[in-house]
Amino acid sequence: MIRRVLFTLAATLAAAVLHTWPLASDLGGLSRHDNADTTLTTWIVSWVAHALPRDPVHVFDAPIFHPEKRTLAYSEPLLVPGAMAIPLRAAGLDATVTYNLLVILGLALSAAAMWRLVAGWTGDEAAGALAGLAYAFNAHLLTRFGHLQALHAECFPIVLYAIDRLATRAKLRDGIALGLGLALVGLTSVYQLAFAAGATVAGLLARAGEWRRRPLATVVAAGAGITLGVVLLAPMLWQYLTVSRQFGLARTVAETADYAATWRDYLATGGRLHYAWWSAPFFQDTAALFPGFTVALLGVAGCFAPRPQQGRVRMMAAIGVTGVLMSLGPVVPGYAWLFEHIPLLQAVRAIDRWGVLALTALAVLAAYGLAVVRTHTGGTTRRVVTALALLLVTIEALRAPMAFSPTPAIPAIYTRLAALPGAVLLEYPTYEGPAFSRNAPYLLAQTVHFKPIVAGYSGTFTPDYTARLADLGTFPADRARQRMREMGITHIVLHLAPLRATVGQAVIDAVDQVPWVSREFEDETARVYRVRTDVP
Repeated sequence: MIRRVLFTLAATLAAAVLHTWPLASDLGGLSRHDNADTTLTTWIVSWVAHALPRDPVHVFDAPIFHPEKRTLAYSEPLLVPGAMAIPLRAAGLDATVTYNLLVILGLALSAAAMWRLVAGWTGDEAAGALAGLAYAFNAHLLTRFGHLQALHAECFPIVLYAIDRLATRAKLRDGIALGLGLALVGLTSVYQLAFAAGATVAGLLARAGEWRRRPLATVVAAGAGITLGVVLLAPMLWQYLTVSRQFGLARTVAETADYAATWRDYLATGGRLHYAWWSAPFFQDTAALFPGFTVALLGVAGCFAPRPQQGRVRMMAAIGVTGVLMSLGPVVPGYAWLFEHIPLLQAVRAIDRWGVLALTALAVLAAYGLAVVRTHTGGTTRRVVTALALLLVTIEALRAPMAFSPTPAIPAIYTRLAALPGAVLLEYPTYEGPAFSRNAPYLLAQTVHFKPIVAGYSGTFTPDYTARLADLGTFPADRARQRMREMGITHIVLHLAPLRATVGQAVIDAVDQVPWVSREFEDETARVYRVRTDVP
């Protein structure tokens, strides 16, 4: 068994390297920091890796948007990948190398987990391999490089395993497995938690004919597991609920409608083969949800799996249909009512991503399809069909060589700032509104020092942040000075290039004449000033 697991991991790691190539050839020099979301998730996992061993109770009080609290709850938590990052950061790897390794690891673990699950279900290693490849390396995930939480889908197969076991035997340990699976999914991504919860309901309903023979045992086991999941997730969910209530950040039905999927999304893929031949017109900054012809055809064949497997087939079909319907949003009757009455749904803005459940379902059904084909062939034909299926699934999804940008250098001044005890940093310029994403480089730089900064980037920003910037933007006026005192700001970082382009060099040099700041050090990119408290 151990040898089989090790082989699975080796194979899926090789597949992850292939699908993300040339990333593995230069883990430190290649990145996608041209996308602010990539920088945000790079920062999140490094912050979590920094905070968990030192002060896990306050991990959500991330040092951005100073002096606001619970700022990690403005985005996805990524606590599970962040925990994986602890040994990487402790070994001295920088934030970008850590992130890139986690991308490869997340894809490999996701594929391996589904491989082992489906191989166990079907008794067919080749079918398991196909499920793993189709699950982790599909059109959707391979266009989500900046969203590490989506690439770490390795815990969802635990949920599927538990649903199946609850339907067939309903032991307490199966409910516990469900609770642990949901908790691990939720600690990675609130989006994935919503999807996993929807899959749980759909899966159990689809298997009702089986567990109705032992309804009390099933309800008790499932209830115990869900209760365990809620208890484990409660500290995290409380952070999100508090932030949502404090700042009114809950989504509305009208807002999610702008992100609903259409039939075009289910024809969109970034895979080079299909994109070049026909899919490009459908790929318009939307969710890529095309499963591939091989997966779709084998998925149909999977519906003819042997009778003992039909419960799992129904379960996966129900999960897939749920994903499609939820991805379409308000056009589906009943969606608005569900949205208004289930708070977890209000955390999902980009509802087109529900379509990942359809891709997951098809990955499993396609594996059953391959197993059916393999039972009706033998010898050389069976080997050729197997190799061809695995090859086609890989080729249809392949985006490699992927496009990356050079990793931006972190200015040397941040290493010096890291040595300043109690420093609180105000960076000029700090952005809001349409330019909000331009704060992202400050987060990458913060992975060197993790001192509190006024700037931030995330899924949102608060009215208080806007009010603070309005005051601080009057620097060097007394209004800005008073606000700095209230916030405990100790140092000002002037970024020269953007300031030269907006206010000019003369204005930058005039800062040296402000009596209540003093220049401490500089490099070719920035000047650092200390806010003096000894000047009236």
